[in-house]
Amino acid sequence: MVEDGIWRLDVSVHEGTAWLRPQGDLDMETSPSLIRTAQREFTAGARRVVIDLSRVTFVDSSGIGALVTLWRTIGETPSAFAIAAPSRAALSVLETTGIDALIARAEAMPDDRTPAPEPQA
Repeated sequence: MVEDGIWRLDVSVHEGTAWLRPQGDLDMETSPSLIRTAQREFTAGARRVVIDLSRVTFVDSSGIGALVTLWRTIGETPSAFAIAAPSRAALSVLETTGIDALIARAEAMPDDRTPAPEPQA
């Protein structure tokens, strides 16, 4: 888990899929954390990275940029990158920018895979 103020990023790996669930604003201050964590999980061996956007309250251009960056890097491997369950705020921005048509969608994270907080190093 990465926390900074109201920003929180939970990570869970299940059956080769790294589930990342950001909570709060996805903006220029928090986007680098999302990128670093997603790339770290993929490099560490996750076959797929899914960003669950259900708890995102705001997305700015940096947040969109982060998703596009991940799509371009991780998404080079077919079906390796997806988003899931975008909140109303996130969906509005994804649709307005056309990103929703670009990035694959995954089913929402089942309750039994709710991420546990990432151990602090």
